[in-house]
Amino acid sequence: MPDAMNDRRAFAGIKVLDLTRVLAGPFCAYQLGLMGAEVIKIERPGRGETLRYRPESDSSYGKRGMALGFMTQSSNKRFITLDLDKPEAREVFLKLAAESDVVVQNLRNGSAEKRGIGYEQVKAVNPNVIFCSITAYGDTGPKRSDPAYDAVIQAWSGFMSVTGTAETGPLKAGPPVVDYATGISAAYAVAAALFQRNRTGEGQYIDLAMLDVTLISLMASVATVFLNTGTTPKPAGNNASSRAPASTTFNTAEGLLAIAVNEEHQYQAMMKVIGLASLNDDARYKEPAARRENVPTLRAAIQQALMTRRAAEWEAALNPAGVPAGRVRTIPECMTSRRPNRARFSTPSQHTNPGSGESSRFRSRRFVSPTTARARTRRRARSAPIPTPFLESSATMQARSSACVWEVQSESPVGTSRGNILDFAPLGIFNLESALP
Repeated sequence: MPDAMNDRRAFAGIKVLDLTRVLAGPFCAYQLGLMGAEVIKIERPGRGETLRYRPESDSSYGKRGMALGFMTQSSNKRFITLDLDKPEAREVFLKLAAESDVVVQNLRNGSAEKRGIGYEQVKAVNPNVIFCSITAYGDTGPKRSDPAYDAVIQAWSGFMSVTGTAETGPLKAGPPVVDYATGISAAYAVAAALFQRNRTGEGQYIDLAMLDVTLISLMASVATVFLNTGTTPKPAGNNASSRAPASTTFNTAEGLLAIAVNEEHQYQAMMKVIGLASLNDDARYKEPAARRENVPTLRAAIQQALMTRRAAEWEAALNPAGVPAGRVRTIPECMTSRRPNRARFSTPSQHTNPGSGESSRFRSRRFVSPTTARARTRRRARSAPIPTPFLESSATMQARSSACVWEVQSESPVGTSRGNILDFAPLGIFNLESALP
């Protein structure tokens, strides 16, 4: 990792203790790491967190304890194993916490306090700490102790009820949007707390619930409609919330085309490009209010016009005219296409997994954060090794941080009564320091 003294990223020199697992919490700490923070992730001895071993689309990664879902938010972190059910491990944790700026945890409510590593215990050794607690439903209320994952929160919040169509019924969003939104919101909250501490010298406790994030960050406009009108929001499929007749997805001669026409000038430009300008003289379509009363016939006319060319051709014709339009792409098409910005998101890479005890190598990809990449578009970044997120056996390992160094003795290969810190080696996955083209 770059030296904090020479690192120009916003959180260089900030230390984060990452006591999280699965996705939302690790993604929060990952975001802080992208911005320069030193992140130490704590895992249980032996196997680490279960996300390492999920088969996903390629089980070979999971068999090595390097499942792709785990690696997605594990770069720029150092890893230590601690059995936090043992008093000796708690001592190690509190020593690390005493020298950390931020602690992020997503254990079930009460678990951290039961182990003696909750906010009050950490605050006792570090009064200015920023302690971010991520839970499903928050620290208070009747569901405070209930567990949940992304899909459960999508269901409980009503998110699924407005996703899909009347024919499909409620649908879950494809990607784990609640997890990612929670992780980003947590990182934002931590950033705000760091800024406030810089002004006041005071730390604080952050209570962040996945449910709150879903309602406030992902569904604010939907929830506001209900709160102010009493109307129950319905699933709209691919239609825009603006109810604009031309804001939806259309078939073309080849492929699907998404169009977002929410302004009058965009509508006029679209009708001209697709050859339907003459309909502007039709009383049924002359004014926006009239169009909303005649959506089926207007969409049928637009659909018929779009069937004359391929989606890619319409995309190329509509955007220069100021009409937001995009062909519906697959993930491979998007990731391998020539992107409209300069950020290089991924490049092929090879790496080993020493933690598996095997010498085999397997392919992966490097990733460059869009935010970090854009911040460096005018300067060429240095390449730097990235810490390896694997668990490695060792009878004696040395726990290291800039503030404390001590020896940890182990009676078993992996997982000790006091904890193991992992060796750090280049991995080459999601390398933030890859030079831009």
